[in-house]
Amino acid sequence: MRDTNKPLFSRPMLAVIMLFSSLAIWLLNLTAPSANLPQTSIQEWSTKSNIPVIWLNQKDWQGSDKLEIRFSFRAANTNTKLIQSTMAMLMSDALPLSTASINQRLSPLAASAMTYYDHENQVIGLTISNDPNYLIPALKLAKTWLTETKFKTRTYTNWLDRDPYQHEPLHELEQVLFVKPSTLPQEQFSLSEVKNYYQNMTQSVSAIYLTGDLSDRSKALVEAALNAITENFSPNTMENDIQITSVSTVIQRHHGELWQTRSAVALTPLSNVTQWLSLQIWGADLVNKLNNEEKINFVQLNLTLAPQHPWVGWNVQYHLNDTLDARTPSTGAPQLSLKSFVFAEQIPSSNDKDGFNALREQLLQQIEQNAQSPTWWAQIASQVSHQNTELTLEKFANNYREAVDNFNFQAYQEALKELFNAQTYQEIQVYQ
Repeated sequence: MRDTNKPLFSRPMLAVIMLFSSLAIWLLNLTAPSANLPQTSIQEWSTKSNIPVIWLNQKDWQGSDKLEIRFSFRAANTNTKLIQSTMAMLMSDALPLSTASINQRLSPLAASAMTYYDHENQVIGLTISNDPNYLIPALKLAKTWLTETKFKTRTYTNWLDRDPYQHEPLHELEQVLFVKPSTLPQEQFSLSEVKNYYQNMTQSVSAIYLTGDLSDRSKALVEAALNAITENFSPNTMENDIQITSVSTVIQRHHGELWQTRSAVALTPLSNVTQWLSLQIWGADLVNKLNNEEKINFVQLNLTLAPQHPWVGWNVQYHLNDTLDARTPSTGAPQLSLKSFVFAEQIPSSNDKDGFNALREQLLQQIEQNAQSPTWWAQIASQVSHQNTELTLEKFANNYREAVDNFNFQAYQEALKELFNAQTYQEIQVYQ
């Protein structure tokens, strides 16, 4: 019988065991996810008209009734005012023999519609219930809306009377970044041009994205409805001939005191999730730093992650009665140069590891919460990742957990060097 008064292991052996235990715990911590992010599954098929359908689902969504559908188009056009007009008409009373908007008609069916657009990528979205009692009539109404669309003269006239373009500074930024001054697009369009553009969209479908849970029956209903809706639609085959301005310029508007500065710069097309994470940190850093400047009233930031020519724009509004020089506030204290945010080595968070870590922690908390939502994934699918590019939805979904776990200060610095095309920086200074 073993002497119970003797230790089970000798001290040297116990030390070795403790060492290996510590190493095992360290390795486990090294490989364990640092963020609580859900795994996703993806299925793909094509409609009868050869349009790709990508369905993303999660285990935690099983039994839930929310389904997001996104029709993604690639009807590239530098005249985003025309795209804006088309989408506005679509969201109004575009149903045949109806004066109600599409959302007024969808509301009793526990459904809603939305649109998104930029110069390359246009999106029509539906949020619906996957319960067949609601799903069937909602999809039937969507088919009528998208295939028997009626753009009415009265609605278009009322739209123009509201002067819809005057509060859209992003349009001007897009024009200086993508369009030569001698070929600036027209300010208004005929209704026939709007109709023609929508027709171009239906012949330039990139993909259809589904995010949410589907029973076998609901999936069959959705497949049949998508086949019916896209019967006369075509997959995108057109080349994008949009060109980017390659020379940095500063444009001045009016005279008097500096009121606004509008900035834009072209980005490299996203190829991985780390670049997307880096843009989130960079954007938060820009907004935080500029909002803390004494001279600045507020900052608005817009990321346009188009498939081939993504860009970012920000609008800075100043307190009036300050100095006219945007870089020297009335106190005489140094002010951050707006252009410094397009040079990787000058970006504040790229030179402040503690500041980066604080922003990273905030971002991880946001992603942990958002990644549970079908709506967030629908936005990632249609506005961040893109079919037939380096960063597809499948690549994003399969890699985002690992990318988040490995996202550190060095990875951020390297991504910033890849992202910004600094020589395209455009700045519009508005005085009043």
